[in-house]
Amino acid sequence: MIKIIVSDLDGTLLNSKKELPKRFPELIKALNCEGIRFVPASGRAVHTLKVQFSEYFHEIGLICENGNVVLDCGEMIYHVSIEKKELQELLGRIAKVDELRPALCGIHATYIMDRLPAFEAQVRRFFYNTVIVENFEEVIEQEEICKISSVDGINPLTNACRKLLAITDHYDLIPSGENWIDIVKKGENKGKALQILMAKIGAKPEETMAFGDFLNDLTLMEVCEHTFAMKNAHPDLKAVAKNITQKSNEEEGVIDTIIEVLNLKL
Repeated sequence: MIKIIVSDLDGTLLNSKKELPKRFPELIKALNCEGIRFVPASGRAVHTLKVQFSEYFHEIGLICENGNVVLDCGEMIYHVSIEKKELQELLGRIAKVDELRPALCGIHATYIMDRLPAFEAQVRRFFYNTVIVENFEEVIEQEEICKISSVDGINPLTNACRKLLAITDHYDLIPSGENWIDIVKKGENKGKALQILMAKIGAKPEETMAFGDFLNDLTLMEVCEHTFAMKNAHPDLKAVAKNITQKSNEEEGVIDTIIEVLNLKL
């Protein structure tokens, strides 16, 4: 029996217009009737996901900030904070990397200094409550920061990941889209967040299903039994997932797969 279904958002549950599937309300209703918890999992901020899923907020779980904030039925059950001194050191290192623009991700808002219009627009696309500040020092003093998300104007795999290699003893560098890179505390990821929810709900790996499309979904595939890479997924994710959906995110592949596997009637 499946107790949890976790799904990445961009490239997985959402289409290219960042829209939820039309059948999503029916799916949530059907899963609730079966006692199955649906869990969106994303690199997006907690304040963004609260807005996106406001209608279902008290019925679902949420894995936010690539696993650094976890909610269940409206209650925050886990979150990570990076210490002030560590943040200052990380920002100093980021400043030395060409074309790498950081955003500090807090519980209440996301903060940027760079006023480049294209960068600001890209941040606001995924982090609804984005605040432009003159410097990060005041933010660090007042807000709990769980991760640093940065837009890499070159390529996160060949630029940021290589030039920030020295920090990887204590931090993970998580590619979170074609030009995004997340800096998080070592071991904090979607997979760990899912395990926290599994423990709370009482779900075993064989009672958990996961969907993803990109490299930041790899850890989801490691902690549960029923794993699905999207038809449109990154080759590295397809290589580790046990199944590949027959349809892409543009074709509501997550919805169709859930209906087929669980024999649901929407």
